[in-house]
Amino acid sequence: MFLFLAIEENLMTNLSRLLAFLKPYWAYLGAVLLAMIAGTLLEISPAMLTREIVDTALPANNLSLVAKLSLGFIGIAALRGLVNYIQWYVQEMVGQKVIYDIRQSVHDHLQTLPPSYFSSMGTGQIMSRLTSDVDAVQQFVGWGALLMMQIGISFAVSSAFLGYMNWKLVLVTYTTFPFLFRTVLWFDKHIKPAWENVREVMGTLTEALQENITGIRVVKAFAGEEREAEKFASKNSAHYEANMQRARVESKAQPLMDFQTGLSVIVMMGVGAHLVLKEEMTLGTLFAFYTLIWSLIWPVRMLGWLVNMAEQALAAAPRLFEILDAKPAISDIDNPVILDDVRGHVVFRDVTFAFPGDSRETLKNISLEIQPGERVAVVGGTGSGKSTLVNLLPRFLDPTTGTITLDGHDLRDIQLRSLRSHIGLVLQDNFLFSATVKDNIALGKPDASPEEIRRAAELAQASSFIEKLPKGFETPVGERGIGLSGGQKQRVALARALLMDPAILILDEATSSVDTETEYLIQEGLEEVMQGRTSIIIAKRLSTTRGADKIVIMDGGEITQVGTHEELLSSPGFYRNLFESQFAQEDVETALTLELDLSKHP
Repeated sequence: MFLFLAIEENLMTNLSRLLAFLKPYWAYLGAVLLAMIAGTLLEISPAMLTREIVDTALPANNLSLVAKLSLGFIGIAALRGLVNYIQWYVQEMVGQKVIYDIRQSVHDHLQTLPPSYFSSMGTGQIMSRLTSDVDAVQQFVGWGALLMMQIGISFAVSSAFLGYMNWKLVLVTYTTFPFLFRTVLWFDKHIKPAWENVREVMGTLTEALQENITGIRVVKAFAGEEREAEKFASKNSAHYEANMQRARVESKAQPLMDFQTGLSVIVMMGVGAHLVLKEEMTLGTLFAFYTLIWSLIWPVRMLGWLVNMAEQALAAAPRLFEILDAKPAISDIDNPVILDDVRGHVVFRDVTFAFPGDSRETLKNISLEIQPGERVAVVGGTGSGKSTLVNLLPRFLDPTTGTITLDGHDLRDIQLRSLRSHIGLVLQDNFLFSATVKDNIALGKPDASPEEIRRAAELAQASSFIEKLPKGFETPVGERGIGLSGGQKQRVALARALLMDPAILILDEATSSVDTETEYLIQEGLEEVMQGRTSIIIAKRLSTTRGADKIVIMDGGEITQVGTHEELLSSPGFYRNLFESQFAQEDVETALTLELDLSKHP
């Protein structure tokens, strides 16, 4: 009750959403509630025993009654221990289940969001929200909210019992509470923005740390250790200052609240002693009051601490809900098409694409047909739109206007899982997980046999170096594949795509990180793989385009030329200029002959 008074009305939505995570565990919460009620009644019992000892047993010099009442203390203490054990164990279990659900919900929702979301959010910010923000929410939802229930029960039961013994003294004790509430409201007003600032600064600090660790090789290559240390020190200092600002608010409020709660005891004892002297209340009742007064003061005294915990959670909650509320830009329609047998007939019709919030068109009126089993090379300068074009096919992006069809089905009508299961994608910058080489190759086909994995590695020209690793295919590659060279990572990624046996194979500069000899070996393996399979190859090296059925030239987001290798060489344009620049020491005819010879004898 007190906590709700201390929280601004516009935060109640976030609070209700947080408490909703408790709903699946109502049975456990019922057990905790019963334990709280039993514990509160047991907490009152010693005060009743104390009153009997002081008012009845001691004046009558009845040692036998004193002994019996004293044994009652022992029995009550044992029962309270049992009840407290049940309460705290179940309460902790609920808290851990809630934290599991929240973290799992955020993680699972992240899997539905497009790559562009992660580019705008930043890995460090996401990691901060999944760790420190989730922990703050768990502290409140899994512990603070239940503690709030407990102090509410304790305050209500204690007030009723004390009022029954002497209602005047209870009212006198309450006179100091308005001052305490005022302090709590001041504390809530100032601690909320302080905690919000701490959360935001923590996110930037985590992001800086993550970037530094991930890019440590680049840092060292450019002798940037000192600069990175200064950058991190600046973020760290901001985090320190944010926490000190929070500490200043807490250090002002907590001692004042301690003084005001202590004042309640002083007022109660003073007035109570006066009532005893006037014989309006027994000495035993005063002792009972002193024993139970903390059952009134403790909830009010805990109010400031609970507000602090709640504000941490309510500062963290919007950051979590921002992720949970993010709508996937690309999702399945109702009753999507599930593809079984894919021929690989791809058609782009008047496709235009611009990134959200950017008026510039990355692709402009693209129309292109790729026949089943056709091998198409896409060539163009940096920023010409090549990667954006192929990212439309697995629906990492959707066209702004126009349509793309696969075997006659609009891509937006096809189930995403089904669509992507038929597309093998190899990028220039390939990510490898902290797992074994085998696990990385089998990522898209976890049930693949060792023979299938080995065959895919052979086709990608990766088996030779894999077998030389300490544990072969069982060798861990390290975080982001740091244990492998760039060319080795690229070949593992190529094997990963080939293992899926996709109907459509997309190679986005897939051999850019390997030497010329290895590239020819990979090309030789791909000749077998590409037979009867729709293949789209983005390339800078023209040696990778020679076997294409047609070559698409892109410039400024538009298709400017389409033709075979020989057709494009025979006419002036980007492709011929690029070919001449790559073979500058040979004339075009000699260079073409040399290239064909190399393809036969790498």
